[in-house]
Amino acid sequence: MSQDIVARFIADTQEEDPKLAQTLAALDEGGQKELGGVLGRFDAGGNGTLGSSERLYARRVLNRLRRPDAEVLTAANKVLDYLDLNADAKLDKAELDLAVEVLDMFAKVDDGNDTLSVHELELLFAVLRHIDADDSRQLEKAERAKLRSSLQDPEAFWAQQKEQNPLVQELLAQR
Repeated sequence: MSQDIVARFIADTQEEDPKLAQTLAALDEGGQKELGGVLGRFDAGGNGTLGSSERLYARRVLNRLRRPDAEVLTAANKVLDYLDLNADAKLDKAELDLAVEVLDMFAKVDDGNDTLSVHELELLFAVLRHIDADDSRQLEKAERAKLRSSLQDPEAFWAQQKEQNPLVQELLAQR
């Protein structure tokens, strides 16, 4: 099914976003597999096909990724796991809204452009892990509220993370 959703998405995206379609069609086998995992999260009906609004959300997320390849898509899948608040491998409307908001915020963390590098996705994953106080691998209601509240002032939130989050500090030190 993963192959089917990828092929259908690329075909539908040819008209809607030809540049993205071309980039995704060039993915190697590992990249196609990871893309299937990302796209499957948007398939609310579970039928292997994304409707127009589901494709819109998927394109919005995928266009945030810098040079999508297997490595970037793997990192994106890890982040989306955390943002799948009910852990059903699908992103409902509230989860999609939160995911897009968080991804938009982190697109400028590392280098100031509007796309997410592997490093920025790793930093985002480190932030989500730090917010996940009980290490349940998903954000409970209070943890989501903390994240949403923090998004009101992204610069202050990021400064706090760099100062107080040892996972972020470790990643930044590796650069």
